[in-house]
Amino acid sequence: MSTEISDLEQSKSEIRKRTCDFTDDLPATVTVSSATATHTPPSGEASTPTVAVVTPLVHVTLGPLSVTGLHILDILATFSDSEKSAMRLNIEVKF
Repeated sequence: MSTEISDLEQSKSEIRKRTCDFTDDLPATVTVSSATATHTPPSGEASTPTVAVVTPLVHVTLGPLSVTGLHILDILATFSDSEKSAMRLNIEVKF
């Protein structure tokens, strides 16, 4: 399953922890066992932000950022039953 969330904002100087809740994607007795994240800034040069899993939540720390524009944060969670689920956060950096 894949979820996309838009209308998020952040300033270049901020360091924010974004929390992604995978509860709706988890079958009974299944947990989030690991997760990865990829940050793609407007320049297109992807990086790997810090991720922490506290099932069913995945916390991703993003910032400070170097440029304004649309930043994309892709989170891929792997469940204890080996299934996967993805979230995409579209974050607008205006200042």
